[in-house]
Amino acid sequence: MAESFKLPDNRPSALEKFGLYYLNLFRKKDLTYTVFDFSDEDLARKVRRITVKGVLLSAITGIILVFPTVWVDHRFQNEIWYLHYGWVALVTLVSVAIEFYLLFIIALKAVYEVSNIINMRANQKEFLQSGIFSVKNILARTALELPDPELKILGIDPFKRISKKNLLVLGLVYKAKIFVTNFILKYGLKFSVGETIYGIPILYEALFVEAFWNGVVLKRVVKEARLRLFGFALANHIADTVIRSGMIDELSPEAKMGCMRAIGNAVVMTQNYHPNMMILLLEFQELLQISEENRYDDWDLFLQTLGKVSEKERNFLLDLFTVSAAFDGKISNLEKENLQAAYGKDFELYYPRLMKLTKHLKEGRLNAAYALCRLDFVVG
Repeated sequence: MAESFKLPDNRPSALEKFGLYYLNLFRKKDLTYTVFDFSDEDLARKVRRITVKGVLLSAITGIILVFPTVWVDHRFQNEIWYLHYGWVALVTLVSVAIEFYLLFIIALKAVYEVSNIINMRANQKEFLQSGIFSVKNILARTALELPDPELKILGIDPFKRISKKNLLVLGLVYKAKIFVTNFILKYGLKFSVGETIYGIPILYEALFVEAFWNGVVLKRVVKEARLRLFGFALANHIADTVIRSGMIDELSPEAKMGCMRAIGNAVVMTQNYHPNMMILLLEFQELLQISEENRYDDWDLFLQTLGKVSEKERNFLLDLFTVSAAFDGKISNLEKENLQAAYGKDFELYYPRLMKLTKHLKEGRLNAAYALCRLDFVVG
């Protein structure tokens, strides 16, 4: 990496430090393979096993630790209100604290086991071993569902074209899901079948709601960890392939700037700072030895670059843009609105490839995804 370039300083939150602490405690295995030694079927089977174990542990944890709250609520429901709700509040606080602690450990262990499948420790690059985009930091944020840092790297602003109010609303909507589900189920059952079912108070339905949502969250965490770790592996593999091919040396200075703009604009179009895209950006920043800001998130400049470079270089830049746009496992509405302008006459060649690559990444088909990550001077 160019010596003058440094990642912005970003101190991890207390929860992220918690995650890092436990990730460092887990037993490290001496691994010699690479993730590309496995078929997609093998990888799917390994990740599925980790997911099932995590979901079961999360569900059981939820049932056990919600039970005291429900029992106390039922036991004191006919007592004076402050005694009733005082006991419920006390037991709930203790139970929730223990439950969150155990769920965090289960999630951290699950994402750590996924990282062992990927064998991320095989990579020795300095900027991937420590700091905000190191494997451990990424895993800690993934397991604990913490937001990735909102940073400008090389002047690229991922939220340049999105309202932060929308991000807040989405977060609040998600947090309300468990409460709403529990409320609807509780009163739906209460009005349809009464206070009890086979002698069991309706209040106990909260156990199943908690178990369900704990399982859903764990499954999503493992899925996101798989996406991030597969993207991590792909970014490194792509960079190594480009180095071996010598294609970087064939690019003009204009095309090299175009590489950074291809990734930078994909970050903006995606409307988040997904680690996969940042790792790809840092890999190419290192390959190209670029350390200065130069409006890499300017869409109009990227389109101008595509018009200035040679046909072969344009093909290379569109390959890189396609890979970058797919790297977070989804296509945003903003991307859909602007893809035609980038692909131009070759839209029908690149768009299907983009959709297939996105689907492979989302569904965890690493080798199939890598086959669509080729960077060369051939159109399509």
